Order: sequence, then structure tokens, then C-alpha cells
Amino acid sequence: MHLRKMVYTALMTAIILIMTLIIKIPIPFTNGYVHAGDMGIFLAGLLLGPWYGAFAAGVGSALADLLGGYVHWVIPTFLIKSIMGMIVGYFAIKRPSQKWAGGISFVLWMLSLTAMFISITHLTPDFVLNNIEEAETITHASALLNHIKIQLLVSLLALPILLLAFYGLKRILAISFRQSTGILLAGIWMVLGYYVASSIMYGSLIVPIFSLPWNIVQFVVGGVLATLIMKSFAKVNISYDRLHHL
Repeated sequence: MHLRKMVYTALMTAIILIMTLIIKIPIPFTNGYVHAGDMGIFLAGLLLGPWYGAFAAGVGSALADLLGGYVHWVIPTFLIKSIMGMIVGYFAIKRPSQKWAGGISFVLWMLSLTAMFISITHLTPDFVLNNIEEAETITHASALLNHIKIQLLVSLLALPILLLAFYGLKRILAISFRQSTGILLAGIWMVLGYYVASSIMYGSLIVPIFSLPWNIVQFVVGGVLATLIMKSFAKVNISYDRLHHL
């Protein structure tokens, strides 16, 4: 059984590395990038549990940064992605504390997004022009402000709807509502984790806000793809229980 876990952990680490390196889209404002590796992280957590899932997520993602030329992100990525895989793995099996953990985390996320939205509404185009390299003119800076306001507002509305959609479709999906909650919370942690890391790295609490929508899209797409793949896995009897209790 331990050999089985080790083999699957190695496979998931490699998959996360490859998916992160191959599908990579640069993000403006922070010199980072979005990628498809989150799909592998979600699958690793669901299949391997918290500890093996954390290893695959952290090592695979950190290696991708190291090999992809983002050396300054290796340590933050390792910490953020390891905890991300651990969160998904924690929700892979039923635990009494999950209900409270999920509810509290989701409320904190909504409060964080609301605070960021309010912060953005108080910014002026002049501030954006002086602090955001991509802003070339006052008109462009004003457009960037409007775009980020809309994107944050959509995020505030879309994530609760997404959670309700998972609940409504739980009978036909191969993952439970509890597991989909784990995916959502892991994605929330990833977005906020990179926001804090970017704020420290670039010395600004405002600039990283402009990259939030990209990270939200990344984890939502990764979560949807992971859900579809888990559906395929269920047909061939690949699951957390199958890997850990045979």
C-alpha cells in the first residue's frame, strides 16, 4: 500500500510539473503567470489525501518555477501550493470539523474580496498611472480601474453561485459537495496566498490586486477540469478509498 502511494505521488508530482510548465500565460502587473497545474493539484489532493497531496503539489509546482525561470517564486510557491494540496486532501475524506472550516473560510474570503473591492473604488487614475507599469496614459489607467472593479464584483457574485452549482450537481458528479468545497477553499487560499506574497515581494498592497482575477480564473478552470477527470476516474474505479484502503 505504501509503494502504491509513493508511485501515485511521484506520478502526480510529474503531472503538476508538466501541466504548469507547458500551459503558461504571463500575468500583467506582477510578472507571474497562470497555468493548468492547479488541475493536477486538485486531483493530487482528492486521490492522495493531505500529506501525499501536499508533497506532490508543493514539489511539482516549485520545480516548475525553478525550471521555468521564476526562481524568486520557488519558496512562496512551495509553501502556498503545499498547503493548497493539503486543504484538498483534508476534504477528500469526511471529518467532523469540515463544516465549520468550510463556512468560516468562505466568509473570510468574501470579506477579503469586499475589502479589496472597496480599496479599488478609492483609487484614482493618477495613482494607477504612477504605480502600474502597464498603465500608459490616464485614459488607460482609468480603464484598468474599471476592469478590475468589474472583475472583483463578478468574483464576489460568481463564487457563491459556483458553490451552489456544485451542490446542485452533486448527484451526477464524481466528487461530493464536501470535496468540491475543499477545491474551492484551496483555490481561495491560493489566491490570497499569492496576493500576500506579491505584496511583500513588490512592496505594495494595491498592485497585486490587479492580478487577483487571473488567479481566480486559474483555480476555477482547474477545479472544473479536475471534476470532469474525477468523473472519468470513477468509471475505472480510481479513488482515494481505492488507493488507500486496498
